[in-house]
Amino acid sequence: MCGIVGFNSKNTKKLEMMLQSIHHRGPDDNGKYENDNFSLGHVRLSILDLSSLGSQPMTYKHLVMVFNGEVYNFEEIKKELIEFGYEFNSHSDSEVVLKAYHKWGIKAVDKFIGMFAIAFYDTVEQTVTLIRDRVGVKPLYYYHNGDNFIFASELKPIMKYKDDLKISKDALYEFFQFGYISSNLSIFENCFKLPAGHYGIYDIQTNKFDIKEYWSVLPYFKMPKFEKSETELVDELENLLIDAFKYRMVSDVPVGVFLSGGIDSSVVAAILQKHYGNIYTFTIGFKEAKYNEATYAKQVAEHLGTTHTEKFLDSTQAKEILDRFVDIYDEPFGDSSGIPTTLVSQVACDAGIKVVLSADGGDEIFCGYERYWYSYAIGKKIFKLPKVLRKSIAFIMDTIGVQNASKLFKIRNFEHKYNQLSEMLKDDSWKDIYEKLIHNSKNYEIEELLGIVKKVDEKSFAVGEKEHPMQGMMLWDYHRYMVDDILTKVDRATMSVSIEGREPLLDHRIAEFMARVPFELKYKNGDSKYLLRKVLERYIPKEMIDRPKMGFGIPMFEWFGGDLRNLFETYFKEENLNHNLLNVSYIQKEYQKLRDNKQININKLWLILVFQMWYRKYIWK
Repeated sequence: MCGIVGFNSKNTKKLEMMLQSIHHRGPDDNGKYENDNFSLGHVRLSILDLSSLGSQPMTYKHLVMVFNGEVYNFEEIKKELIEFGYEFNSHSDSEVVLKAYHKWGIKAVDKFIGMFAIAFYDTVEQTVTLIRDRVGVKPLYYYHNGDNFIFASELKPIMKYKDDLKISKDALYEFFQFGYISSNLSIFENCFKLPAGHYGIYDIQTNKFDIKEYWSVLPYFKMPKFEKSETELVDELENLLIDAFKYRMVSDVPVGVFLSGGIDSSVVAAILQKHYGNIYTFTIGFKEAKYNEATYAKQVAEHLGTTHTEKFLDSTQAKEILDRFVDIYDEPFGDSSGIPTTLVSQVACDAGIKVVLSADGGDEIFCGYERYWYSYAIGKKIFKLPKVLRKSIAFIMDTIGVQNASKLFKIRNFEHKYNQLSEMLKDDSWKDIYEKLIHNSKNYEIEELLGIVKKVDEKSFAVGEKEHPMQGMMLWDYHRYMVDDILTKVDRATMSVSIEGREPLLDHRIAEFMARVPFELKYKNGDSKYLLRKVLERYIPKEMIDRPKMGFGIPMFEWFGGDLRNLFETYFKEENLNHNLLNVSYIQKEYQKLRDNKQININKLWLILVFQMWYRKYIWK
């Protein structure tokens, strides 16, 4: 795991500043390559081949490479290259990646099993090729405008190079709608994330950047579904998981696992403990019982016999993490579970762990989120009603208003749920229903906050007319929420304490396999992740598995309505809101509801707080 940067000029001072801004991604070493046309930089966290032979930028003939991530099957590719006459000086995957690209060009990526963000500078052709892994585990930003072309693992280096960046209103709208900013945008104009499964070729002479897709899961959905028995598919999935996990244990340093006690992380811990033994597991708990999964994680750890560590998070520790939240997430990022993810990363680091396996992607690939079946169930009921009746009910709800209705119902987060239902009643498709569930606020609320009107361009649900509607919801999350929220969260949290996060469930072969599994084996008899559950039942008693899904949320109401409320007081002062990007009166009106203990969507205030903290750190210096 490392950090990479590059730009189309020679400026040693700026290159050093850029590398220093991502020192946390690679504290073990750093290196630079410069000529008059292009500069490359690299910071290194040593995982494979700890010697200086693995240092970067790495050069071979006319190619110069900087590489962040891991290609786990490098030994197999290395053997193939040796047969073609290539010689190797190190035991690192980096040298294999470089020489594989020399041999096969962009087709080399088809051979890679892993996570990666790579830049190849061809000094003869005068091109720079950027590549991001199939799923998007590793981040890669780029800025392209006028004469400037810049890339980096995070935004901080780009901000060090360019001091005149402008905030994108489109990105700001997305942030307040979803809580994150998608790959086709960044918080700054002319700055983007290279999409997962894509590569881009920058021509230094013409200053053009051409992006192409090299992999997508969509074609696998369009293939015929497997016609095999349930037992056969469980066997195949288990074998695939074992193989994927085996690759992710390749390391010259200690490895641990984030364990929540849920299905996904339990599968990872169970298979690794059986095949490798003496696995280290780490869990975050909360004193507030309804958020605490530590008890379940401990039960699983004791059953498996892992070396287990648990840490409880309270508002005091949360405040300490919030003080550096926007250092860790240098683009506005609204997933509050970034707080416990940062803490569990620190706990693993303190235990001497350099590589940790997370279990992200299970919900999107195996059908796990409750919102899938909830939106499907509510959609079925809504669509049974005549359209005129639905619209009439929505009109009545809007007329009554959420504040009046809240006097009749004492339901947590009532405002958000009431508004969601009102909007769903106006919808005519599964896609529209699901969008309402994943939006943090109504469009008109965001328009009032920002003073702009925008329809976010959303990823298509088109997986085929014969697919179950819930499959479309999963696909939307796979392309957007998983990449731009979940994977961003884990990458920044782990890298903030200089440990490498790996994602064993996101082996592309698993995604391809599950795309061809009939939907009735993903969600069956009311059980989400049905096929994955059947694998886990071979390792853990069924009673440990069958429990309500909790997620990784934090006690937002309890903390921000109590000990952490002073953060709102500080950042919502009028003098701190005079940047003319947000509607001050709207913010103060919403915050007054919290003061008055009225029903409120606390997440709206949280997103405003995050943006304010980010703005003060990076813009209002």
